Amino acid sequence: MVGGWEYHSELTPYDQFIFYNAIGSHENYFYQPIAVATQIVNGTNYKFMCIAKPRVPGLPSFYAIVEIYKPIDGTPYAVSIYPAEEYRYKK
Repeated sequence: MVGGWEYHSELTPYDQFIFYNAIGSHENYFYQPIAVATQIVNGTNYKFMCIAKPRVPGLPSFYAIVEIYKPIDGTPYAVSIYPAEEYRYKK
């Protein structure tokens, strides 16, 4: 449905391709996507639920929401990364 969000509890290979091409590498954490919601607009918005696993000893693991936008004819890019507990307060 155009404009509405659709939740997918399993990621397709294409979802994983979009995620890893957009997210790149981060110094302190590795983000592992576990679920996704998509919204078809002028392109596609993605919200990935992820487990943030520390690359550095002493940092905690946590759940994160990674927002990605994929233009119709462009390269996907990360819009934001939030700890899941803070995401509900995002405006």
